[in-house]
Amino acid sequence: MNKQESKQVQQLLWDIYSGILFNTKNFAAGRNIDITYKFNCPEYAQLLLRYPIEKAAGKGGDFERALRLCRWLHPRLKHESYYDNHVPCNSLALMEYSFEKPEHGINCLNKAKILTECCLALGIYARRVYMYPFSPYDLDNHVVTEIYDRKRRTWIMLDPSMGTYLADGEGTPLSLSEARKNTGNGENVTAVASRQSTRDMSALFEHNIAEGYNAYYAKNMAYFAVDIKNGFGDGTEQAYLLPENFNLKGKRLQTAKYRIRIIKEMGKDELLSMLEEAYNNILKESEGTVISEKAFSSAPESRK
Repeated sequence: MNKQESKQVQQLLWDIYSGILFNTKNFAAGRNIDITYKFNCPEYAQLLLRYPIEKAAGKGGDFERALRLCRWLHPRLKHESYYDNHVPCNSLALMEYSFEKPEHGINCLNKAKILTECCLALGIYARRVYMYPFSPYDLDNHVVTEIYDRKRRTWIMLDPSMGTYLADGEGTPLSLSEARKNTGNGENVTAVASRQSTRDMSALFEHNIAEGYNAYYAKNMAYFAVDIKNGFGDGTEQAYLLPENFNLKGKRLQTAKYRIRIIKEMGKDELLSMLEEAYNNILKESEGTVISEKAFSSAPESRK
């Protein structure tokens, strides 16, 4: 497949995912859940002492500082999709294990945790957000950070795994809910990577279509989950922002069945008991905590 054919495939995928988002633009009612943010965790002092986070962030507004942090961390944390999450999920432990250590890669879940806690340590509202696809047969999902920019009065997505943020056709940084809405409406939402200029957003959109960035993000905008408690080591409970009439538990069960089938076909019988146990655990669980769109998108309140 040549470059032109590859771009055509990526454009088709973008069109398909955009259409799906258009047809699922309304969210389930959900609950007005109180998402909390902690700025005074004692571990933050150690984090700032051990690593040049304040220097990397520099001066300026919340978004500008957080974006510098995102792009500073990006090349210093090797990506490993199959990382087994054995290190405690907090910035100190994860940085000790992986920062500038290419032999120790970590996944997007943990990279987003690092960026989130670094931002909180600097007094920037930040939370980890999980991005999911619609298909139960798609075993890939993504995890990013959203920060609240007090000047712009909006959430903005930052992706430390790719060093990117999402922007509209005017170059305005977007939250995930805004990006989802705009993508569903057929607008040019695109990733903006380090050293990419926003002077010509149409050209940037076309470039990132060819690179596959835009379709990848659109694929993983079916629904979101957010950590309810955001502080050092927090993040064990999530709330879901779901489309109307979406069967989350049914999707999770079908994905678990699909994993079991794939493992059987691969002949890795040693993993079957673990996957079957996971399936049975999902059967016992409730549908999950559903958050309202208003609560998901509203300005934050800290809990000291």
